[in-house]
Amino acid sequence: VSFESSYRMDFSQQIMNIWIAAGVLAFLGVVLAFFRTTVWYSRRGDDNIDLAVIGKFSVYISNILATVFFIVLAGVSVWWLIFYKRQNRISLVLPTDALQASFTALVVLAFSLKTIDILHLVFRQAMVDIFFMDWEKPKAGIKDDVSIWRTYFVANEYQEIQAFRRINVTFQIFFVLFLLKVINLENVATMEPGVNLFPPNVDYQPGYSSILRVGIAFSMWLATAIVQYLIYVIFYQRFVEDKIINFIDLCSVSNISVFIFTDNLYGYYIHGLSPHGTTDVNIKDMTMNLERESNQLSGKRGLQAKSDEQTFIVQISRNFRGVYTEARNRYHIQRSRQKENAMGEKQAENLMAAYQNLNGILCAFINHSLRGHEYTIRERTFQERVLNYEFLNRNPYQTLESEQSIFFVDNDRNLIRAIFAGHENSLFIWNMATFIFIDYFAFNYVLAGIVTYILNFIAIKICMSFGRKNLSTKTLIPKNFLM
Repeated sequence: VSFESSYRMDFSQQIMNIWIAAGVLAFLGVVLAFFRTTVWYSRRGDDNIDLAVIGKFSVYISNILATVFFIVLAGVSVWWLIFYKRQNRISLVLPTDALQASFTALVVLAFSLKTIDILHLVFRQAMVDIFFMDWEKPKAGIKDDVSIWRTYFVANEYQEIQAFRRINVTFQIFFVLFLLKVINLENVATMEPGVNLFPPNVDYQPGYSSILRVGIAFSMWLATAIVQYLIYVIFYQRFVEDKIINFIDLCSVSNISVFIFTDNLYGYYIHGLSPHGTTDVNIKDMTMNLERESNQLSGKRGLQAKSDEQTFIVQISRNFRGVYTEARNRYHIQRSRQKENAMGEKQAENLMAAYQNLNGILCAFINHSLRGHEYTIRERTFQERVLNYEFLNRNPYQTLESEQSIFFVDNDRNLIRAIFAGHENSLFIWNMATFIFIDYFAFNYVLAGIVTYILNFIAIKICMSFGRKNLSTKTLIPKNFLM
C-alpha cells in the first residue's frame, strides 16, 4: 500500500511576470547598447555607418542581454529557494514543465550570449594599438647606445597583467565546491520544504530541483566572490601588492611611457618619464635617485609640473592620428621586410630608424614640441565619469588642423579597461553562467566546476597568446623575448 499527495499550482502568472521582467530589462538594455555603440562610434573617428557599427551594436546587445537574462534567472531561482524552503505548510510548489521551459531558455541564453561577449572581449584586447615610448637619451658622444632591455622588461610586465583579475577563479571554484559538497549545502536544493544538510540514511532520499540548485549555486558564488573581492581590495591590494600601481612605478623607474589605443581616437596614456632624466644607470645611481625622490629632493613623476598624475584617458585628434598611423605603417613595413628577407645590417638600421621616428613623434607630442599637434589636460566631469563618456563638443565645421587632443586625468584607473581586470563583472558572470549551465543539465557540481575551470583556463591562454602576438606585432619586441 502506498500513499501519494499531489499539489498543483497555476504558474501562468509567474511565467508572465518572468518574461515581463526580462522584456523590460531587455528594452533598457537595447537603449544602453545603443548608447555604448554611439560612444564607440565617436571614439572610432569615422563618419560612415558600416557593418562594423552594426556588428559592434550586436555585440553590445549580446553582452547586456546576457546580463539581463542572468539577473532574471538568478532572481527567480533565489526567490524560489527562499520561499519554498522556509514554508512550514504547503503554500508553494516547485515549477511545472511550462515554467521550467522558460527557466531553461534563460539559462541557455545567458550562457550563450555571455560566451559571445567574452570572445569579443578577448578579440578586442588582442587588437589594441600599443607602443612603449623610450625617453632615454644616448650618452654624450655615443650614438644609438640606448639599451632595449628596459623596454623588453616593461613589455613583459604588461604581458603578465593582461589576464590579471582581482577574483581568483581557481580559489573561487574550489571554495564553492567545498561549501556545496563538503558542507553539504547542495542538500538545500532538495525537492522538499525545510533544510536538512545531513539527512539520515533511510530508504527515502528526496531528489534535487534544478531551479533550487541554481539558486544555491548562485548564492555561494556571489557570497564567495564578494568576500574574496573585499579581502583583495581592503588588505591584499594595500599591504601586499597592487599590480597596476606596480606596473606604473616600473614605467617610471624604466623611463618608459605607454600609449594604449583601444579605439582609433581613444585610449590611455601612462606617463613614465623619470624625474631624474635617465634610468639606464648603475645600481648606486639608481639607489640614490630613488632616495632623493623619496625625500622629495627631485621632481614629480606626473605629466604636469609639480603633479603626481601619471595615468590619463586620451582622446586624440584625427590629425594626430593620421600622423601616428603614417609613422606606424612605415615602421610595420620595415618589420614585414625583416620577416621576408634575411636581416642584414642595413635592414636592421632601417628598422631602428623607423622605430626611432615613431618614438620621436610620440615624445615630441607629449613635450608639446610637435608642430600643429597640441593637447590640453583636464579633469573629467561628474557626468563624464558616471557615463564613461567624454563630452568634447566638437564643432562639425572644425578643420582637422584646428582640432586638439585632450588628456583626461584618470583618477579612477579606467586604463584597466584595456585588460581583463577592467571587465571583472563580465568575466565573473560568464564563470557563474558556465557553472550553472553545466550543472543545470548534468546535476553535477563537480563536473560544472571542472568545465568552468577549463573554459576559464582556455580564455586566459587565448588572451595571453593573442596578446603576446599583438605586442610583438605593434612593437619592436620579438616574440621569443616575451614570456
